[in-house]
Amino acid sequence: MTWRAPLDLYCERTDPGLWAEPVNALTNLAFVLAAALLLRRMDRRTPADLRALAGLIGAVGIGSLVFHTVAERWASVLDVAFIAIFVVVFLHRALVRLHGWHNGAAAAAVGAMLVTSAAIAIAVRVPALNGSELYLGPWLALIALAVPKRPAAAAGRLRAAAALFGLSVLLRSVDLTMCEHFPLGTHFGWHVNNALVLWFAMRGLLSAPTPAERG
Repeated sequence: MTWRAPLDLYCERTDPGLWAEPVNALTNLAFVLAAALLLRRMDRRTPADLRALAGLIGAVGIGSLVFHTVAERWASVLDVAFIAIFVVVFLHRALVRLHGWHNGAAAAAVGAMLVTSAAIAIAVRVPALNGSELYLGPWLALIALAVPKRPAAAAGRLRAAAALFGLSVLLRSVDLTMCEHFPLGTHFGWHVNNALVLWFAMRGLLSAPTPAERG
């Protein structure tokens, strides 16, 4: 495997140049904005895990920005790594904070989600998904998190995040089919919409009552 191998995966990229995907690159600033807005809602009393998750949203944007400029294999790993870290940490903290699970049980559930996601990605090989199989497992996990009705504010925001993520998967999947008619493609929509997904998901998590409030 050549880590410096160039990748051409999206409509907007037509050459290996550093600035061949300006829209795909710049729309990653939506993640940075979402992270900044979330951090503005926090203060020193905000638990460290929630502040870390907000920071990870910014890291997702930076990792993707690097990938859509450099467009080499190593950068694609960086891109996916920050997303994976956020998904793992968010799911664990949501199970603990919203569902009252113990840390060990939540960690086991996260492990099961990773195995399930890998199995889905391997088993589901649909060309029309354009590699989005990798995100079906996390989508199912987000839907599962949104099922309980309480706390109502958290559940509503998680349902919004799950619905928006469905749109995100669609936008990512159809990108290459749009090249002939819409050379810009739709991958930039994956970035902008996912920033909203993470915003709603985090707002849901921030709606969780503290241990003192739960009694």
